[in-house]
Amino acid sequence: MFSQSFRFLPAPFVLGGQLLDSQHEGLFECLDALKKVSDDVSGYKCNEIMSELTGKMAQHFDYEEALMKKIGLPGELFEQHVAAHTAIMNEMSLIHLTSISDGYGAAEFLAPKVSGWVLQHMMKFDLLLKPLIDDARQRR
Repeated sequence: MFSQSFRFLPAPFVLGGQLLDSQHEGLFECLDALKKVSDDVSGYKCNEIMSELTGKMAQHFDYEEALMKKIGLPGELFEQHVAAHTAIMNEMSLIHLTSISDGYGAAEFLAPKVSGWVLQHMMKFDLLLKPLIDDARQRR
């Protein structure tokens, strides 16, 4: 999807919440690592990275949902955002379990697919949080 390295959170994706941005950075680091194991025939390294990425996503989504409640994201937008988190986690879990049990061996397949989910989710949902985060910070 993107040819750039995911080592640093691209400026347009910085939301201004220190922990939130740090967690997004961690997701980009995992995506970069996943992209780099495309020649991993055994799938071991790919599975290891998928485990780390799945854990980071779960932790991030929990934090993000708590933050959305705190900053007052309206009900329907909150529900849509949480539904998107659930869909991503379900897909990640299915792919990860398949890769462990059947040797998906698909770093070439996984990197662009998972990168696409993360980037699409951030553009569709997370960027909408920026004004609310800014507003909450100004009210402090």
